Amino acid sequence: MPDRPSHWTDLTEFVAIDLETTGFDRLNDRIIEVGAVRFDRSGVRDRFRTFVNPGRPIPREVRALTSIEDADVAGAPTPTLALSRLSSFVGASPVVGHNVQFDLDFLATGGLELPGTRFDTWELASVLMPTASRLNLGALRDRLGLEEGDLHRALADAESTAEVFIRLLTLLERQPRFVLVDLEAFALSAGWAAATLFSEALARADAGAGAGRRDEALSLPPPPEPWPVVAPRFTEGADEPARRPSSAEIEAVFALAATRPELFPDFEPRAGQTEMAQAVGEVHSYGGHLAVEAGTGTGKSLAYLVPSLLHALRTGERTLVSTHTLNLQEQLAGRELPLAARLVEAAEGVEPGTLRWTVLKGRANYLCLERWAEARTAANPRTPAEARLHARIATWLPITETGDLGELYMPSDERGGWTDLSAGDVDCLTRRCAFVQDGSCFLLRSRQRAAGSHVVVANHALLLADARAGSTVLPPAPHLVIDEAHRLEGVATDQFGSALSIRELRSLVDEIASGGGVTGRLQRAALLDDMPLSPLAGLTPLAGGIRGAASHVREALPAVDRALRRYAETQLEDRGGLDTDAAIPAPRASQPMWEDVEEAAIQLDLALVELQRRIADARDGVQSLPEGSAPGTERLALDLGRLRASVLAARDALHAAVLARARGMVRWTRVTEADAQFFAAPLDVADQLAGEVYGGRTSVVATSATLAAGDSFEFAMSRLGLDEAETMRIPSPFDYRRAVLVLVATDVPEPDAPGHAAAQHDTLRQAVEAAGGRTLALFTSHGAVRHAAGTLRGPLARAGITVMAQQLDGSPGRLIEHLVEQPRSLLLGTAAFWEGVDIRGDTLSQIAVARLPFPVPDDPIHAARAEVYEDPFQQYALPQALLRFRQGFGRLIRGAEERGVVLILDRRVLTRRYGEAFLDALPDCEVRRVPTSAIGPAVAEWLGRS
Repeated sequence: MPDRPSHWTDLTEFVAIDLETTGFDRLNDRIIEVGAVRFDRSGVRDRFRTFVNPGRPIPREVRALTSIEDADVAGAPTPTLALSRLSSFVGASPVVGHNVQFDLDFLATGGLELPGTRFDTWELASVLMPTASRLNLGALRDRLGLEEGDLHRALADAESTAEVFIRLLTLLERQPRFVLVDLEAFALSAGWAAATLFSEALARADAGAGAGRRDEALSLPPPPEPWPVVAPRFTEGADEPARRPSSAEIEAVFALAATRPELFPDFEPRAGQTEMAQAVGEVHSYGGHLAVEAGTGTGKSLAYLVPSLLHALRTGERTLVSTHTLNLQEQLAGRELPLAARLVEAAEGVEPGTLRWTVLKGRANYLCLERWAEARTAANPRTPAEARLHARIATWLPITETGDLGELYMPSDERGGWTDLSAGDVDCLTRRCAFVQDGSCFLLRSRQRAAGSHVVVANHALLLADARAGSTVLPPAPHLVIDEAHRLEGVATDQFGSALSIRELRSLVDEIASGGGVTGRLQRAALLDDMPLSPLAGLTPLAGGIRGAASHVREALPAVDRALRRYAETQLEDRGGLDTDAAIPAPRASQPMWEDVEEAAIQLDLALVELQRRIADARDGVQSLPEGSAPGTERLALDLGRLRASVLAARDALHAAVLARARGMVRWTRVTEADAQFFAAPLDVADQLAGEVYGGRTSVVATSATLAAGDSFEFAMSRLGLDEAETMRIPSPFDYRRAVLVLVATDVPEPDAPGHAAAQHDTLRQAVEAAGGRTLALFTSHGAVRHAAGTLRGPLARAGITVMAQQLDGSPGRLIEHLVEQPRSLLLGTAAFWEGVDIRGDTLSQIAVARLPFPVPDDPIHAARAEVYEDPFQQYALPQALLRFRQGFGRLIRGAEERGVVLILDRRVLTRRYGEAFLDALPDCEVRRVPTSAIGPAVAEWLGRS
């Protein structure tokens, strides 16, 4: 463990600081208010507050957020004077802040460098509250049991920070001693300021219990008892024969919910929900395929969970539920499954807890305890991000039963560290490491829970990966429910396809050739015994052989990169150069420069074959070593096997895209300044889905809010391989004529026409101002999002409305969180926002459709699949666009009492022959065709803001 610092910070008194500023750019924005409080563990001792004259007007959105007006700062101290006073107040005391570096950067720009140790309540909370989903100051106050504070003013935020910090110190001191040992070690190895807090807490623990040894072993709670195997409640030959639930019995479960509020609070009877549940029960009982389009508000989750649980309880036949989004998985596990189980258990008269379910995820979602044990004791220095992640895992391990990444707070800069600790590529279950043998392995636990579950929830990617692997991950399930079924084809296209990145392959072989990674470990193992005839001596030439073969691969890569770039340039010269996908020619088709690509690919493949052989020889050599000849040989052999699998995957992708090129595949390249890539994907996934995913199952139910294009399921069913499925549509119970106003702007020029963007942006601005923000604008390209953001930020800021753009201002999740916290906002997004957004209440009151969501015509997969149809536009492009359009509309109304506006800014719905199909695809709601000048008043009137 690294040594403690030779001197200690005085941890008896702290100063919490907070600033209000004109913006987030420390070089161009200015401080307008400073707040600070001196405090100790008993509370606030002194306060400091001052306005600061920024020498410029305060932006309108800042005035709206903080209530600080220009008049408040007009006679305030200059920045120099204000910061001098703050310096005197703080002195050399430790400084506490929430995201404290933001405040320190602004102070440093103003000329003030505070000398005290810096503690960040966000960092500390991320460690001590490892499962928190949000760590802003308001969320922390609520989670820590503090009364709601007056946030977004400097002194109030400083006081809140102090209160949060005191509560966090209490949480720290409640940690088990073995956790404190780890926290101190991790922080010291990274030079993290929080080390002083962890060391003090550990010293207090030692003083209270007597000093103990400081190198305690990894301590884990005992694994839970495995669940019993799912068995039928009624068996053949028993007094009460096996019974499949009837439609009347399913209806009785929902009737029970209406009379038992303690089982199901706020239950609302929905005829469509019961009808769908009875249909699902029927297909579970008698077999077949069923497709159900269930409108928003139907309650489709319960409609398939109730009959699935009832059927499993009666017959012992498990149902597998597959979803696309993590949000839906969490909703099913956290709310819908517990409700459905309580209802079914009460209706059947069995003990609560009889029904069991689990969410099963891919290997990379679970912590590998073997890797964690190695990382925990590693002597190498950690980065601050690694230290935070490791500290968070240390506090999480004593409380988690699943080891699932989904439980953890995880900033984006720490995800790479998680990859190094996950079970993503660890073959632990067949190798039976120590944690598998004692039953504590989280991946093993997840599989055991799944085997004992009546319902297992997975995602589409895992469903498809398991099907391709011969059903080795998911437990047997005769019944399959595919929720968010409209996304299955896209996920299957990715799963059944392949990709090869020249940059990633170069990075892999660079590490091998330089003696790093597993090759370096192989060489170090050879040096553990210097006897010439030692069994370990044979590892040296094996390591050298791998390095040499990797060097040959590295030498072959530039030729592939050059040839591919020349080919791409010839294909894309009419489309503005690179950064665009280019189709690979069909076999035996003559294309300029392609023969050079094939020749270079052949040489690369030969080098990869040799590397693959050398790695296999080394693995065989390690596995043949006498037991106990060197530590870690079992893990070394495993890592060599994984390395060989990576090389084999690269070869497979190269063959699929360039060398073998079997029929029925779409192939393309993507060349950017940084990388050159090959891709291959199936032209049609329907047959693979039917054979590998649905084959052998008694029943398959596909459901979504959007499965029908127009009045027909034919398009979706043919794409999903469910051509023989029974179909049914359950309309939404919402009164859309009362709830939704659809406005079509009649005088915005069509896309690609002169003046379109300017008119579109101005119309959107008027609508957003009239709605008071609360708007999601849906685009079809990131370029259009960037253009709109650049145009609208200034005008809407003057109206006190913030513009947040996908990619420019964060991930879709971050933008949605911002809208919930600050509804006076406009979100600008592309594909990720057309579906999956579920914001309740009036926080989201308006959807703006910037452009009809037709697929990109030159996308390689779309272009290849469109060629199959006699009329590609009518039979393929239009149905896709209609389904996506309906998905976008569905983001608006999520509850019976909500009210909102859909603004269509693409005039082609009025001018093109196909336009009416989009309006016909909407539910029964009021549609007005109005000029731009009438948009704002219509929005304000409908939303009650006029």
